[in-house]
Amino acid sequence: MTQYYVLQLFNGLVNGGFIAMMSLGLSVIFGMMRVVNFAHGALYMLGAFIAFVLGSQLGLSLWAALVLAPLAIGAFGLVLERLFLRHLYKVDPSYNLLLTFGLTLIIEDTMRRFFAVQGAPFLVPQSLAGAVNLGFVVYPKYRFFVLVVSLVICGGTWFMLDRTRLGALVRAGTERPNLLRCFGVRVPLLVSGAFAFSAGLAALAGVLASPLKNISPFMGQEMIATTFAVVVAGGLGSIVGSVVMGFLVGVISTLAAIWYPPVATAATYIVMIVVLIVRPGGIFRGVDVAHFPLHYTPIGAATRRVVMSWQAKLVALVAGIALPWLVYPVLACDIVLWGLCALGFDLLFSFGGLLSFGQAAWWGASAYLTGIFIAKLHYPMWIGLLAGVSISTLVALAFGMLITRKQGIYFSMVTFALAEIVYFVVNQSPAYTGGEDGLHGIMRGSLFGVSLHNQITFYYVALVVVALTVGFVFRIIRSPFGLSLAGARDSERRMLSIGYDVRGLRLRAYVLSAFVISVAGGLFALAHEFVSLESVYWRASGEPIMMTLLGGAGTVFGPMLGAGVVLVLRDHLSTVTDSGNLVLGVTSVVIVMLFRRGILGEVLHRVLARTAAWSARSERGFREPSEAVSSSDQSGLH
Repeated sequence: MTQYYVLQLFNGLVNGGFIAMMSLGLSVIFGMMRVVNFAHGALYMLGAFIAFVLGSQLGLSLWAALVLAPLAIGAFGLVLERLFLRHLYKVDPSYNLLLTFGLTLIIEDTMRRFFAVQGAPFLVPQSLAGAVNLGFVVYPKYRFFVLVVSLVICGGTWFMLDRTRLGALVRAGTERPNLLRCFGVRVPLLVSGAFAFSAGLAALAGVLASPLKNISPFMGQEMIATTFAVVVAGGLGSIVGSVVMGFLVGVISTLAAIWYPPVATAATYIVMIVVLIVRPGGIFRGVDVAHFPLHYTPIGAATRRVVMSWQAKLVALVAGIALPWLVYPVLACDIVLWGLCALGFDLLFSFGGLLSFGQAAWWGASAYLTGIFIAKLHYPMWIGLLAGVSISTLVALAFGMLITRKQGIYFSMVTFALAEIVYFVVNQSPAYTGGEDGLHGIMRGSLFGVSLHNQITFYYVALVVVALTVGFVFRIIRSPFGLSLAGARDSERRMLSIGYDVRGLRLRAYVLSAFVISVAGGLFALAHEFVSLESVYWRASGEPIMMTLLGGAGTVFGPMLGAGVVLVLRDHLSTVTDSGNLVLGVTSVVIVMLFRRGILGEVLHRVLARTAAWSARSERGFREPSEAVSSSDQSGLH
């Protein structure tokens, strides 16, 4: 029995080695650039595929892959940094997140087209086959090799960053880049090199994992989620923290899988939350991001007057009424509900200054709770909807008391972790949620004797609820609370100095955001009469962010427009190509690089700018004749 646990401990250390190398690279990137690199998992996947191609197509060994893959992906990472990321260092982290999310979609969909969904494991070299006797346990030779390599890489990286001149320059570039420039150091070159090195580390982890894991285009998704949690728990930007937490999480997850398998998936996120409660900032305090600023520019007064006007509301209402006659009703319902979810995110992001990555928790929780009350407990539709929204909002209140203690990137990652825990609870409760099969039998019933089984009828009922909720959001924004929330976003210290409870403001904003998202999630369950695990999967948190930034953050109706563009584009692409995610990824990249105000924000900005310019020219035109007359009069007097 003792030997069995020792064996599992070594397995945990091996898994921790993969996580540690991934976390190490991600930590270096954040420390140097303040970029949360969502594409790091895709780089890990590319490393595994390069090893697979080198072995299966070119007949090269794993030894060649260990050298060629990190070099190739390092060069690829250098190109990504030079072309895209370099232009976003001084903007809000959400744009970096959306950019790297878009790049991930592009990379994954491209690899899927070439290699299909499922790949195959890479064969272990003959020299590393078999087992090695360590004296106290007989262990597979290749796994032991992976453990040794990961320890050497992590230790070597720490030594380079902590004990060498290059490491001193990197640390200085992390803490005082402007001062470093004064000494003639080319900081942009240093940053590019750090990103290339981190990309190479991800590829190396992928190569080492290729003989042990099934290679597929989506193998990086689970790894990046775990890596984010590890980096936050270890301390953002802390090299030692990332390595220690990587190995620790690998061991904890492996042992949890032995003692209580259902909790193994959520163990990483539970550890992260416990660490942040006991020691805010992570085990090894890294870069201070407690007050990491948001760099986006809130919409101007002129734009706010336009989006708040009754004419804008009337146009939006007419568009909502006409929508099911422009697209089929199911898609129309999805547009208004996802738009409402994105608006809930935008309420917290644009007006509260908090970037949440946990929308899936309340979207999915409300959908499942509504479905459970109707399908399992046989309550009427409206009681089920009210119960689902109410319970989801109350849970958000409980979580919010913990979450709002954090700010900046820590806030984002804690919301992400809680969303993953909700996913774990849903997936491990098949008696109520249906597990991987989803929850069926959610019947709509009738309202005042009118059957809601007709999709158009249900759409207009849902539209009424959505319109009332949007009106509620307008009321929040224009209320004293909304103005105070915006004040806390712009100048927290000033609001604290005049006696405002800033944390209380953010807690209320978080709960109100969760309420809006819960309304959308409950209606979504009724619209489809079915709920699946996709509703609580982490990608359901990324969708509202993409929709909001695509449509225009802070414009209220922009998230609705963004939802329409994303869903209509995805629907039309699904009929002509299976590369919908590729197109959405390209769209995300284009929006971030060229139209950061979003579609609606960009249109309003340009229209208002041209109107102002035309007014200025007209005013000058009126002044010049009058000035000429005045001067002629004066000359006549003389």
